[in-house]
Amino acid sequence: MSQLLALREAEKEAERVLEDHQLTELPICPFHIAEKVGIVIAQKEATARGVSGFLMRVGNTFGIMYATHIVNEGFIRFTVAHELGHYFIPGHAEQLFPNGDGLHQSRSGFLSNDLVERQADYFASALLMPPTLFKRVMRRGLQGLPAIQALAETCKTSLTATAIQYAKFTDEPVAVIVSTDDRIDYCFMSDSIRDLKGLTWIKKGDRVPPGTATAEFNDDPDNAIGAETAEGSSYLDDWFDGAP
Repeated sequence: MSQLLALREAEKEAERVLEDHQLTELPICPFHIAEKVGIVIAQKEATARGVSGFLMRVGNTFGIMYATHIVNEGFIRFTVAHELGHYFIPGHAEQLFPNGDGLHQSRSGFLSNDLVERQADYFASALLMPPTLFKRVMRRGLQGLPAIQALAETCKTSLTATAIQYAKFTDEPVAVIVSTDDRIDYCFMSDSIRDLKGLTWIKKGDRVPPGTATAEFNDDPDNAIGAETAEGSSYLDDWFDGAP
């Protein structure tokens, strides 16, 4: 199975879960779904850098834990939804727990290159931001960051996850670029950017362009720690080689 098809299958599984539980209005509560299938949710201290959640299995009983350092409600909900992905997506439990019992730790939030983790991320996005309901809110007239902020409030999701979902469905030229220090972690682009001829796509590990607002923001670690914000403007070819 191709990666694209595997990710689509994860999204379809989220759609099935929503249908089975008759969830047709935003926000979707992953805690409610977990309770319905008998999964207990608790907090747990992360055992390694970047770990956000855990799925525990003892026999046929499952538990979900999210890392104690996470304080963002949207990311907590995404982390729980990610672990639900491991529970619901066919084959995940068998792959993660080959000996039956165990504890799996996840790095949710589109940071992992592992297909199983990426499937769980796509499941979480489709579960918390179902395309039909999400696009209905998108049609209310806002664009860009104000639209993303309004969607995040409606869906009770993080700005990052919401922005990624927004980029999937908008007709606007949008790129969601996540970075740490002077390096790119990942980039999601809307179709209107993907379709530009001659554009070199941003890759993980690429350098944040010097002189941009992002580079200046990342120069001070306290900005990210304090959840500060900044605005700026730049040209498309500052970020994308070959841009028109």
